[in-house]
Amino acid sequence: MTETDSKDIDPYLRRRLADHVRRLRSEKGISQESLSVQCGFHRTYVSHIERAATNITLDNLQKLASGLGVDPAELLVG
Repeated sequence: MTETDSKDIDPYLRRRLADHVRRLRSEKGISQESLSVQCGFHRTYVSHIERAATNITLDNLQKLASGLGVDPAELLVG
């Protein structure tokens, strides 16, 4: 799949993930900066995730869930 092809895919899961990450982070009172440090990410990467502007890997999904203290499935299912 090329970069162009990925733009044709419905970003539903990325938007769902973005909404859940933003909500959980807010509920826990964690800043993007703090979450990024806990996960080993750059702060802008967390921002991209919360704006559904990036396609996260499963490894990073697991790191993100760990940083938020939830099961990775909760980030997609809510």
